[in-house]
Amino acid sequence: MARVWFNIAILSLGVALNGAESVNDNNRTLGNFIDFSQWLGLNYGDPDPVLLDVYDFIVVGAGPAGIVIANRLSENPAVTVLLLEIGKAEIPLLQQVPGVFFTQAATDYNYAYVTERQEKACLGLVDRRCAWHQGRGLGGSTIINDMLYTRGNRRDFDYWNATGNPGWSYEDVLPYFMKSEDAKIRDFDQNGFHGKGGFLSVEDAAYRTPIAEAFVRSAIQVGLPYVDYNGPEQYGTSYAQFTIKQGRRMSAGASFLQPIGDRKNLHILTKAWVTRIIFNKNRAIGVVYTRNKSVHKAKAKREVIISGGTFGSAKLLMLSGVGPKQHLEELGIEVFKDLPVGNELYDHPAVLGPVFTASKLNDQNENGDKVLSIQNIVKYILGSGPLSSAIAEGFAYLKTPFAPYPDPNWPDVELVQLLSTPGDDYTPAARRYFRIEDETLETYFKPLYKKRAFMYLSIVMHSTTKGSLRLKSKNPYDHPLFHYQYFEDDRDLQALVYAMKAAMKITSQKPFRELGVEPYRTKVPGCTHLPFDTDDYWRCYAMTLTYVGYHFVGTCKMGPVWDRTSVVDHRLRVHGIRGLRVADVSIVPVAPSGHTSAYAYMIGEKAADMIKEDNYLP
Repeated sequence: MARVWFNIAILSLGVALNGAESVNDNNRTLGNFIDFSQWLGLNYGDPDPVLLDVYDFIVVGAGPAGIVIANRLSENPAVTVLLLEIGKAEIPLLQQVPGVFFTQAATDYNYAYVTERQEKACLGLVDRRCAWHQGRGLGGSTIINDMLYTRGNRRDFDYWNATGNPGWSYEDVLPYFMKSEDAKIRDFDQNGFHGKGGFLSVEDAAYRTPIAEAFVRSAIQVGLPYVDYNGPEQYGTSYAQFTIKQGRRMSAGASFLQPIGDRKNLHILTKAWVTRIIFNKNRAIGVVYTRNKSVHKAKAKREVIISGGTFGSAKLLMLSGVGPKQHLEELGIEVFKDLPVGNELYDHPAVLGPVFTASKLNDQNENGDKVLSIQNIVKYILGSGPLSSAIAEGFAYLKTPFAPYPDPNWPDVELVQLLSTPGDDYTPAARRYFRIEDETLETYFKPLYKKRAFMYLSIVMHSTTKGSLRLKSKNPYDHPLFHYQYFEDDRDLQALVYAMKAAMKITSQKPFRELGVEPYRTKVPGCTHLPFDTDDYWRCYAMTLTYVGYHFVGTCKMGPVWDRTSVVDHRLRVHGIRGLRVADVSIVPVAPSGHTSAYAYMIGEKAADMIKEDNYLP
């Protein structure tokens, strides 16, 4: 009920203030804070365009990579582009509010995938299955994610380049990260690693709790340098950077489509479910899609670009006969090209914790039910306050003894400091988002509801566990099958234990003690027999309160043709097929050192340039 009243309050305030001329705040008008055209609906051009018989390019999937490609290709008015998306446009009035991003996972902007039943993970979650949130709509997962912008480590890209992917070194990709950006990062704005004037707003949080400052100060005290983790080196600590603008979510759609809504050579079809790629001899020439309960075909004169994400791109290729021969034959799908699609699948295993209480922190109006006060709603409208926070506040990147890469400057775990815990949410949103089973939620998190508490996400970046993706059937409307067991390789679990103990050490420092911070010593159900703060306890804890990064990569792996595990070459062309590329994070060869939305924007920018070059376009 509180969430309903919050939505009504936001809607009422937005409509009411849209009719107001101005509200003064330090001699600035409200118009300086809000673009009401974006609050009340995004203009993505003609919602039902008269389609052409043939387009130069068809882009399948409107996640960040696909949207960037559609934007950059349509810069040339002589080029025609069709962007097909299974979802719909977002409702920015509500979906641009960072502080309620948990609620978005319960909408039809999420595919709502879940893992297979886990053996060593997700033991405190419903049916021992982790949620695998994956966004759909004009913006893909940037509609529902936490807006964190992390590019990873420069060594990631140098590794890609050295393993048969020329043109993907850090020196090669950095300009594409910067090209997208319109960055406003207070401490690092002028360090030469951030762009200005791009479509994507990258900013500091509009609001931080005292916990964030205590975290960064404490991490420095234990020896981590203060760094721009999107700059030359990642090892260290810093405040989080977000894809936000003046406290509001900036999805890929809001960033890259809204400003170009008047381009006549870009047609965007929402609610268009692409079911098959059309081939003629050895070339992709179009796609089949369903829309409004009818089957349609779209033809491409130059290229079909698949940007359906790690799950969607692999699924579409296999439905079209491009994939592992034996698997396709078992399903009765005619094999067009035998390639290892779906054979590689990585994610970042994580855990919800450790958890802490802060007895001297007097900001109770900034969490729990009080966050939805009229005062905080007004603050949000003016571009600040807790509703403008995306929950995450600070980062630390550390090296564990279990890292697969020996370089000391190539961290393998990430600590994300959060300002609250699932116990602060009295609605069903947190339960649904994390899939926490009732006993665990009631006995572990709910006692924190009347206390000031916060927690970490401890994340393994260089996961050594690998899974795969397969089709459930040749029915294009079935979800794919996931074969992925977290902690199948015990090194991932050992690295998480190391990360949680590092979080305990950081949070024992003086800046936290001054806030009355102490570890939350209530034991997680299933682990009560183990002594608190021991390796065995944290192992059990991680297996119980498993979280996932939602950083899925690898199903259409990039690599040279002689690499039998690869699907696309270094120019993202599908091996052995003309006129067909995959351009999204499914091409990332191994588990990355960053969150994948930043990678997707970069891949889109680089892919667009390669497509122009290969088609002799200016």
